[in-house]
Amino acid sequence: MKSTFRTMMTAFTVTFALIAALAGPSLAESKNDLENKKNGVNSEIDGAKQSYDESSAAAADAAAALQASQAQLASAQATLGSLRGQLVAAQAYLAQVQAQLAQAESDLAQAEADLAEGERKVEETSDEVAEFSVQQVQAGDPGLRAFGQLLLGQEPSDFLEQMSVNSTIADVQLSKLDSLDADRVMLDINEQKVQDLRDQVQAQKDEAAANVASISALEQQAAAQEAAVAQLVSTNSAAKSAADAAVAEDAASIAALEAERNSLETQLRQLAEQELANANKNKSSSSGGGSSGGGGGGSSSGGKLSYPLSSVRITSPYGYRVHPISGRYKMHDGMDFGASCGTPVLAAADGTVISQYYNSGYGNRVILNNGVINGANIVTTYNHLSRFAVSAGSHVSRGQVIGYVGTTGSSTGCHLHFMVLVNGSHTNPANWIG
Repeated sequence: MKSTFRTMMTAFTVTFALIAALAGPSLAESKNDLENKKNGVNSEIDGAKQSYDESSAAAADAAAALQASQAQLASAQATLGSLRGQLVAAQAYLAQVQAQLAQAESDLAQAEADLAEGERKVEETSDEVAEFSVQQVQAGDPGLRAFGQLLLGQEPSDFLEQMSVNSTIADVQLSKLDSLDADRVMLDINEQKVQDLRDQVQAQKDEAAANVASISALEQQAAAQEAAVAQLVSTNSAAKSAADAAVAEDAASIAALEAERNSLETQLRQLAEQELANANKNKSSSSGGGSSGGGGGGSSSGGKLSYPLSSVRITSPYGYRVHPISGRYKMHDGMDFGASCGTPVLAAADGTVISQYYNSGYGNRVILNNGVINGANIVTTYNHLSRFAVSAGSHVSRGQVIGYVGTTGSSTGCHLHFMVLVNGSHTNPANWIG
């Protein structure tokens, strides 16, 4: 779409060169050429305005998309900041857990050493108790042995001393048994402590590993989110720039085309004035007066144009309306007659065919120069035809078939779009037909 702008500007320059060159040719040739160019420019203006509307809508959509993505970026950046805060906290906690882990491992080493010492003591005490038990079995009861010695004549003082020694030995042995029980209790405690510490260290190791995994996931999530949103903003920013450029280019195209149209309309008005002056000059110089058709035909029936179809059914009058295709509120520069495709289209008055050609907006069209009618130069156009019945340069009479109803160009159905130009400017056909 945008590549056509330079082409339009080139055509604009060439058109002015052609206008300047038209000073030499005849009046009819100049007017015909200008009418053709004006009609083409009008169609291009319609297309350029539709393109402008589309590019403006695209620019608005792009701006909305960019605004939405920028809001998403702000949200993503806020989320990223929060994640980074969590990351710092997680790293601090990891350092704390690692310090606790080091202490727990130290406590575990000490507990394992205590456990080994306890196991050694229990084993030593067990050996002593076992040896004592064997000696007791082998020697028999010490009290009975001392009493037997007393009966055999041992001095009572020796008996008492032996009994005291036996009592002391018994106390030592009882103490060893108590110590053995105590060592066994401490051994059980240390075993449980070692197991608890092992469980604690393992739990802290697992927690630290999970924390490291969580940190890694947070880092990846934050990086991916930031990259995705940044790419979205970059894409939408480029789209908005392209849309803004398209709007500016379309606006420049419209301005150039409207300037060209205004220049052509000025030239047409000047030529129409010249044609009217020539008609008046011919009228005053001819005997008997009469209305002359500068385009090859005068006018009868009170200066009115005939209806271009045998049956009249107006479906859209002249004036502003909502366009049925673009949806824009714009000028409807003619009068629409409803009819089936293929219905013959009739010349509204005598005249000369300026041109017949295809236009993207008006479709197949025939342009008639009907000459001077009621003191004004009249041109009629017949648009959206399915096919032509006359060729450029032909002279036609009122009521002659010049084409057939169709729906070519920018059209929603079979109809005839009929236009009347007075002195180079379109007007309401209702004021001229009847």
